[in-house]
Parts: sequence; C-alpha cells; structure tokens
Amino acid sequence: MMRYDAIVVGAGAAGLASALILADQGKRVALVEKHAYLGGRAMEHRYRGHQIGLGSHLIVDPGDSLTRVCELVGIPLTHSERSDAMPFWDRDRWKPIQELYSGAAKDGLKRCIRALTATDYADLDRLDHLPLREWMAQHTSDEGVYTVWEAISILEQITDKWYDHSASENLYVRKMHYERKRTAGYSYWPMGGWEKLWDDMAAAFVARGGELRRSTTVARVLVSGGEVKGARLRNPERPGSADGEVLEADVVVVNAPVWNVPGLFDEGVLPQNLLQRVRMLANNRNKACWLGYWIAAKEPVIAMSELEMASFTATPRAGLGGFTLNFTGYDPGVSPPGEYLSCVGAAFDATEHYGDKAWLDRKFHEFWLDVEEMLPAAKGALWTKKHLVTTYGVVNKPGLVGAVRPDTRVREIDGLFLTGDTVRSRGIGIDKAARAGITAAEAVLGERLPFFADTVRY
Repeated sequence: MMRYDAIVVGAGAAGLASALILADQGKRVALVEKHAYLGGRAMEHRYRGHQIGLGSHLIVDPGDSLTRVCELVGIPLTHSERSDAMPFWDRDRWKPIQELYSGAAKDGLKRCIRALTATDYADLDRLDHLPLREWMAQHTSDEGVYTVWEAISILEQITDKWYDHSASENLYVRKMHYERKRTAGYSYWPMGGWEKLWDDMAAAFVARGGELRRSTTVARVLVSGGEVKGARLRNPERPGSADGEVLEADVVVVNAPVWNVPGLFDEGVLPQNLLQRVRMLANNRNKACWLGYWIAAKEPVIAMSELEMASFTATPRAGLGGFTLNFTGYDPGVSPPGEYLSCVGAAFDATEHYGDKAWLDRKFHEFWLDVEEMLPAAKGALWTKKHLVTTYGVVNKPGLVGAVRPDTRVREIDGLFLTGDTVRSRGIGIDKAARAGITAAEAVLGERLPFFADTVRY
C-alpha cells in the first residue's frame, strides 16, 4: 500500500488548487482523477481546430483566487483584455446595457452601490433567503437598475429565473468586484486556454512531489472508527469488485460533484445531517441546466462588438434567458486563422424539463431560429455544435446557498474534508471553486496561510 499525507479526489479547479497548495506546503499528496482530462466541469478540448469546453468559461476572479494560487507556485496566468461592452437584447434589438439606467436612474444604481460597499461580507450571510431584486428594492424602484444587475447575473449564475438569484451570492461578487476592480463585473479569459492552465498546475503539483493519477476512479473513501484511513481505487479489470488498490492517508479531500458524494462512502458512514443536505442539493430540480450552440464562422458572430459579453432575458421564440460570447475576440489562439468561435446558451428549469427529450428537441430548434434572428452572422456558420449541460452544479437560488450547504470540514469524521460546489462557499464558477480549494487546503493544514491572508473569503 502507498502512504500519503493527503488524498484529493477529483482534479477539477478546487481539487487542483487544494492539492497544489498542500504539495507546496511539503505534504505528500495523491490527486486522483477518474477522467483522462483535468479541470472537471471546466475541461477543454480541440474540436475542428477550436478550443471548446463543457460550457462557456470565463473567470470572475479579480486576482485573489485562482490567480493567487498560480502566483504561489510561479505559474503565469495572463488575464485577457477586459470587456466593458455588455449588449442587452431588448424585445427586438441589441442595446448597450448603459441605456437601461440613464438619467435619474443612475441615482438608484449609486444608492445600491453605496449600500453594498457599506455592508460587511459577514452580513451578507443574512441574505441567503432573499432574491437579489428584493434587496435592490430597498434602495431603488427603477426597473432599469434591476435589469442591469440581473443581466450580469444571467452571465454569471446560469439560473433560468434571473430575477430569483440569491441576494447573498450575487452581492458577494458585486461587492468584491467593486472593491477590487472598481466595476460591477470583472471577468477574463485565461490567455492560452484552460487546458494549458490545468496542465501547468498539474506539472507544478508533480514538481512538488505530488502524484497525479488520471483515468483512475476512487471506488470508496475508507473510514473506520470515525477516522479516515484512505481510499480504495476501482479495479479496472473488475470494476464491481472490492479488491482495488488501497491508498493510505489520514486525510481525504473530496472534490466531486455533490450528486456523486454519497456513492464514495459505504452506507451509514456519512453523518445523517450531512447526507440530508447533500441529497437535497443533488436533487435534479436544483441542477443548473442550459442548452445552446457552439458556432464557428468566417466572421465574428456578435451582438455589437468583438470583445463583449451579451445577455438576454427571453429570446423571441424559445423564450429563454441566456448569453452569447465571442471567444476569439478575447484570445485569437482559440481558433484557426480566419475563423471565429462563439457560444450562445440559455438556461432552463430543471424542475419541469430535466430529461424531457421532446421539449429539448423543440427548444433547440426554436433557439437556433432565435440565434439567426439575434445574431445574423450565425446564418453563415462553418459549423455548429449543440451543447446540453445538465450536470453543471447547484443553482444559486435562495435557500440553496450559504449555511444550508455543508462546511469544508466534516467534523464527525476525523480527516474528511469537502470542497468544490458541494460546500458553503461564495463566488461564481471557477472563481468559487478555486476559493473553496484554498479553504480546503488551509482547513487540512489547520491554519490560514499568510500568502492568502488578504484574499476575500466567505
């Protein structure tokens, strides 16, 4: 048997961050990933010469989550040029988002900003049960101001009901970005792409003595007498057997999608209160789901400018809210010369439509007609590729964020830690995952590392 100080299950953004920090602190760490690729739900691969992934990924890290982890180990993470162009589809045309809060409405927006900056991060925990609009209504009654922040929410949160985003989750990000970057929303593309970044992080991990096992599945996290003992790997020759290789460790950090967590443990091992929370979060109705198209064309498929993030609350036919993004405008290296890559997506309600093939087929058809109307350059596409995402995470709605989610440390089991989208954390997407990864590593170490002392946490 191999002996480690810690085993990290899952090489998504949170798992990579945790494992890399622990290895950098001198721990002997095994990072086990069931897929051949890294990055988890932020994976990336080449398709017809373009870099595409599971979904549409920018990162909203203002410089102190994933960027800070990379700085710790000397990995260059170059932020793309930031887009200030945010077109919004208003009934039958695109318009600059700034038009929605011109004139007197600006005073309402300023009141919201002042109220937010005067609120401590800890006080945001009391807003877990509120939708964003209900908080904003305390400071303005202007519909245009509501729409501005809700349009940003569409881009960040991927929730079908944009007006029902969690106030605490959304305001955490708004506050952080106003304080760190003096803007309501800061996002960027990692120049060179995600696959390169994940590989760079993996190389830094291995250079610090870490052991990375790809295409290797953890069958069980081993617990005995209320203490972690290690992990048993699945025997690839006999997947259903219980005779896979055992890795010994007193610490295991689980970075798995919340719906996969219970299957990593024997029945009766996880404390009931944790299991109940996990099962509630993992319910299909709480999954973030969207459908859309990757589009490659000879000219940019854009709303108004090549470097933009555009959003809409309802398309003309499908009636769905979503986003469009021209990746090649951020990084020409994602596409072959003379071609442009765009992604258009829209969220839908998993409660009503999860697994409904007839509904999805109809919506894909309607949505493409919407794309051709809203983005005429799409009619000349070189190719399109549908994408359907039903396993992207838990929606950030009131009642599903903050303290309702498990803590990083499982107190009833010595040596067991959780990270990623399962746990109580703040932020958006990869930024949120990286922050959870930092928190998990520090929880294992039992101290707040000075290098991360000034980072915004939850």
